[in-house]
Amino acid sequence: MGRLDTVIKENRDLKDELEKLITLVRENEAKHGGFRIVEYAFLLSNSLAEITEKPLSYLAEIFDIDRAVLFLNSDALDFERKTDNLADKIFFHPEKVFKYFFLDKRPYSGKDTMNIISEFRVEEEIGSYLIAPITENGRIIAALALFSREPERFDDAGSMDFVKELSFVVMVALKKLHNTEIIYRQARTDFLTGAYNKMAMAELINAQINRHQRYGKGFYFIMADIDNFKAVNDKEGHLVGDSLLVELCRGFREKLRASDILGRFGGDEFFIIIPEDDKIDIKAVCTKLTGVASEVFEKAGYAGTAGISGGVVAVPKDFPEGAESVGIVKLADSRLYESKKSGKNRFTGMES
Repeated sequence: MGRLDTVIKENRDLKDELEKLITLVRENEAKHGGFRIVEYAFLLSNSLAEITEKPLSYLAEIFDIDRAVLFLNSDALDFERKTDNLADKIFFHPEKVFKYFFLDKRPYSGKDTMNIISEFRVEEEIGSYLIAPITENGRIIAALALFSREPERFDDAGSMDFVKELSFVVMVALKKLHNTEIIYRQARTDFLTGAYNKMAMAELINAQINRHQRYGKGFYFIMADIDNFKAVNDKEGHLVGDSLLVELCRGFREKLRASDILGRFGGDEFFIIIPEDDKIDIKAVCTKLTGVASEVFEKAGYAGTAGISGGVVAVPKDFPEGAESVGIVKLADSRLYESKKSGKNRFTGMES
C-alpha cells in the first residue's frame, strides 16, 4: 500500500502542477489579449481626454497595477490645453525634466522612490515602479510610468519587454493626435500674424457663450480696424503693411491677458475676446490697444496718420434675451463703423 500511496500522491502533485500551469497559460493569454486591447485603445483614441479614460485605465485594470500615467514633453508635444495635469493621468513637463531623469533611453524600474525625479513622483504609495521613455527619432517626447504598491511587481525582464513594445504604440498614438491638432490649429490660424483667423471666430465666440450659460461668466467682443491703412499700403507697399500687422499683433499679445483671445478677421481688421471677471476694466483694455497702435505707427513714421478704431460688445449686457455669434459680430461691426464715422482712433460701446 505504501507504493500505491506514493503513486497516488505523485499523480495528485502532477495534476496540481498541470492545473497551475494551465491557469498560468490562461492568465497569460488573458493578459496578452488585454495587452492588445490597450494597444488598440491607444491607437483609436481621438483626444488626450480619451487616453485618460480608456487605455490608461485599461492598463491599470488589466495588469493589476495601481496607476498608469503619461508624462508628456511640452516642448515636443505642445497640445493646446488649460492645465498641465489632465485627470491626474497625463502631466506636461518641459524637455529638461526628461533629459535630467533619463540618462539614457532605456526603461527604469525599482523600489527606491528617491531615485524618481520629483516631477514623476505622482503616486503617494509606491512599492515599485517602471518608467519607460517614449522616443521619436532619438528624442524623448514622453514617458510611460507604471506604479504598484507591491515591492516586487516590476523586478523581472519581462516587464521591460512589455513596456518597450507598448511605448512604441503610445508614440504612434501621441504623434497621430499631435499632428491632427497641428493641422486643425493651422486651419484656424492666420498665416501672417499667428493669431486666430475668421474661420475660428464663431467657434471661439460660441465657446464663450456656452461658458456664460453654464457658469454665468460674461465676456466682451471687440472688432478693431486700422485707420488709414490703405494709405500706408499704397505708399509703402503690402510688405511694409504686413510687417505693421505683425508688430501690432505682437504688441496686443503683450498687453492682453493669457485668457484673452486675439484674432485677425481679415485685411487690417482684428477681433478680440475678453472673458469677463471681477477685475476687468474694458476701458483700460481699449486704452492699451490704442497705446500699442500709437507706438507701432509712431515707430514706423506714421504717427498722426494711422490709428485704430473699434466697436465693443458686452455679453450679456447687450443681449439680455440671449446671444448668438452672428448677432454679436454684427453689433460689434456696426459700432466699429460708428467709431470710424465719429472721427476714428476711438472705441464705441464701452459703456454698454
